Order: sequence, then structure tokens, then C-alpha cells
Amino acid sequence: MIAIIDYGVGNLKSIENAIRFNNDNVRVEVVSEADKLKDYSKIILPGVGAFGDAIEKIRGKNFDEAIAEEVGKGKYLLGICLGMQLLATAGFEYGERKGLNLIEGNVINIKEIADNLPVPHIGWNEVEFLRDDKLLSGIQNKSDFYFVHSYFLNCAHRGDILGTTKYGAEFPSMVNRENIYGVQFHPEKSQQAGLVLVRNFVEL
Repeated sequence: MIAIIDYGVGNLKSIENAIRFNNDNVRVEVVSEADKLKDYSKIILPGVGAFGDAIEKIRGKNFDEAIAEEVGKGKYLLGICLGMQLLATAGFEYGERKGLNLIEGNVINIKEIADNLPVPHIGWNEVEFLRDDKLLSGIQNKSDFYFVHSYFLNCAHRGDILGTTKYGAEFPSMVNRENIYGVQFHPEKSQQAGLVLVRNFVEL
């Protein structure tokens, strides 16, 4: 049973379709009420747009407290794109805002590392896996995934980084701490490698 959090930001249907593509029998539902998260075994936090607007919507619907409670029980959480950034301690998009603080670090503009490359970072790029993980089972290291973002999560601890990507300089494109995962790219738009990653999350 998988919950896709609906807090008013994100392309929810494409994520739901990616999950169903891998397994028609899995129960996946879009959840817009925080107290319903207790009924699901896994949680997906999607997101597009600005950090500040998104975290305000999450707090306005009390999803911040519900996510912390369910993750504390050991449930798997996957943050996608902005959803990964929201896992951070703080974001600095249009001012400083506190994040969910599930992965220590700050969300900063990719201009700081992009070396005069276009921002936002849009398109296919390689992800280098830093260690083995069940989420990566069956995916070749240095596979390409699809990115659309102007900010990234600058992790405080190297051990929380599961994968990296180079755009001017290297940045964390996958994070993991215990039962918490985040991917900066869009797995639902990343063809076969993305679909395998989604399937792996379902099967964790």
C-alpha cells in the first residue's frame, strides 16, 4: 500500500502510472489528508516548483508531522525532485525556509556549481551510484536519468549521498538515510531505468 502525498504541488498521475506499470496489483492512492498516511506502508513525496511555497503547503496540511511520525515507525519514504529537496534542513530559494530535516543539509542554487552552464539543469544526465542498495537493484551504474531543477540538496554528511551527478561540479542526485530516500531526477520520466527504480521502491 503506497501513498502519494497530494499537497497541491506535483505531477501525481505520472508517478501513479509508473507504479502501476510495474505492478498492477499494488495498491497506490493519492492522499490529501495527513492522518491517512498511517494506513499505508510506503510514502512518496513528489513536488515541482519553489521550496518555500511547497513547505508552507505541507505544513498547512500537517503533512510535516505525519511524515515524521510514519518515517519514525520505519516506513519507507521516497522524495522526488522538489520532494527530495524538502527532506533537507533548510532551503534558500527566495529566502530561507526550514525543511523537514530528515536529511541534514541545505538546498542551494545550482548556479553555485554550474560553471556558466544553463540554469535550470534540464535533460538527461548520468548518475553515479556510490554504494550498493536495494533501490538500485538491476540498474546499471552511471545510467542516465531525466532532470529538471535549479536547486539541489547539499548534504551535510557524505554518508547520506547514494548517487551523484556532474553539472559543472558534482552534486548529490540521490540520498538515503535508513528508510528515507530522495532522488533529484524524475524516475517517472526516465524510461527503463526510472521504472526499475520505482519497482524497486515498491518491493522494498
